[in-house]
Amino acid sequence: MGQDKKKLAVIFPGAGYSNDMPLLYYADLIYESKGYKCLRINYGGEGKSLSDSEKIKNEVLSQIENIDFSQYCDILFISKSLGTTFAGWLAERLSEKVRHIYLTPIQHTLQYIKGQDIQIVIAGTNDKYLDTSVLALHCKKEKIRLELIDNADHSLEIHGNASESIDILKRIVELYQLYC
Repeated sequence: MGQDKKKLAVIFPGAGYSNDMPLLYYADLIYESKGYKCLRINYGGEGKSLSDSEKIKNEVLSQIENIDFSQYCDILFISKSLGTTFAGWLAERLSEKVRHIYLTPIQHTLQYIKGQDIQIVIAGTNDKYLDTSVLALHCKKEKIRLELIDNADHSLEIHGNASESIDILKRIVELYQLYC
């Protein structure tokens, strides 16, 4: 890695899971401390869904239009839920190699979860947006590391159990550090 090369982490939130919520807040904190420039994508308001795809794509493109991705030796996309779809879509548009950490992907994202640039996929076994058996088969076929968290929901928390939810967050933070 040349001294003039930099590292970039782009963080894609979910529809109801903002960049300020724990999973993404700590991703930003960790990667920034490891020398990454962190860019937090914003979709222009909450409550977005796949039906807003074109508008969200335009929001994403407007936020990255002035970035020269070729100046970075490492580009990592960290995405959550709905954001996994747009992270996958954007990576296909770029000519640079992008690594991914996918948190609780949705069904529509499976088309992008392929290849060696996927570092890890993390999901809870009680995720109501994507059947984890479908996700597990897909990741096995694609030879992608899948970290399934028992009893965790789509927010990677255990409803009603703050202590276990904090333990899950610690586990995910440890996983983040493996991919710096």
